[in-house]
This record gives sequence, structure tokens and C-alpha cells, in this order.
Amino acid sequence: MNPRDLATRAGCDERTIVRALNGETTPQLRVAEAIATVLECDAEDLWPRVGSGSAIYASARMVRMFPSRAQVPIELWRELLSGASDRIDICMYGGTFLFDNVHGFLRIVREAADRGTQVRITVGDPGSGSVHQRGIEERIGDALAGRCRMTLSRLEPLDGVDGIEIRTHSTPLYVTMFFIDDTLYANHHILGSPAGDNPVFEIPRDTDDELWQNYTESFERIWASSRSVIYPLGY
Repeated sequence: MNPRDLATRAGCDERTIVRALNGETTPQLRVAEAIATVLECDAEDLWPRVGSGSAIYASARMVRMFPSRAQVPIELWRELLSGASDRIDICMYGGTFLFDNVHGFLRIVREAADRGTQVRITVGDPGSGSVHQRGIEERIGDALAGRCRMTLSRLEPLDGVDGIEIRTHSTPLYVTMFFIDDTLYANHHILGSPAGDNPVFEIPRDTDDELWQNYTESFERIWASSRSVIYPLGY
């Protein structure tokens, strides 16, 4: 694996990788953890001092943060979804990036369901006040509702597939959630900023029980209030 490949898979700048590998700098904890994850080892195996003196290192070491969703490597999404064996739970508004960037998204999800993976996807109701308000806040008007409609239309080939449920929700969404097996990718929303420009936290289930439960309960509450999509769409 060359430095460029490592940088891409770790979601880091190649120059940062090169300086760290050459011993010129000790990377920040977040970068060190990202590199170690790709190399399937612990950050302290590579840089023994990276976590020294940090009282929160034991709990923080397992959480990776991407400054924006756009910086989550596309290959990472593809690998995660392709390897899902237990669950794929997605709660979002538009989510058009899944179709635009993750090549074969529908096929990958269908194959996961064929393996016995439970798939639940809830999309923002394009006619809801919450989606309308988010469009105003992001200064894109009805474009967000249009993205929701587009996503629902593109999901139609999955309608009726065993193990896959598609719903719509009208919840004010503070965080877009992607549960893939025992890892959550939480894309938090900053007022007035599009989801793609907002940070994504990679949170393994064993990071913190209470934290995981809070996210899980949030998803389940939204799912319970969501409505099944009936195809063909009426709009």
C-alpha cells in the first residue's frame, strides 16, 4: 500500500501521511487512529506517544471523525455496505449522494438483503413541514424536497424485496444516521449548512453503551413514526 492509497482509505491528506511515516511529525490522535484502522492495528503500535497524557484517550480512541461527509471515502461506504451481515438502518432526508457516489448502491443493498441482512431506510417526506423548513434554513428552497422525491423514486426497484423496508418520516432531523452492523456513522447537522458539509462521527457499538443507546432510541422513535412508501409514487 503506497502513501496515496493509505491517505485515501484513511480519509487523510497525503502530505500528512508522508510526514508521519517519515518520522517528521507525530500525527494527531484522530489521524493516527484513522491510519491504524486501515492497517488493522492500534495507533500506539505505530506512535507510542500519540495518546500519552490524555485522560480521555481510552474512550476517545475508538471514535473517528470526518470534518465533513464529503470527506468520508467513497470506498469506505462501499466496503461497509457490501460487508453488512446483520443490519443496514438509514435515517436521512435526501441522501442522493448514495446514488451519485456509491456505484451500484441498489445492487449492494439488494445483495445484503439476499444474505439475510435487515435493511430499513426512512427518507424525508418531501411534503412535510420539516423538510420545507430545512430547505429554507439551507437556502435551497424546494430543492431538498426534490432530492427526497428523487431518492424515493430511485429506491423503487427495492420495493417488495424480502428483508427491505422503505418509509418516509417528517421528523426535524438533527443527525442523519447510518447504522451498518455494529458501527454508526452519525452525520450531524449545523444550522444553515448542508449535510454534506457537516461532520460525520464513526461510532462503534462498544465505544459507550449509553451513547449507542441514545442514538438507537432516536432511530427507533423516528422509524416507529415513519410511514410505509406505496409505489408507484403519487408525485
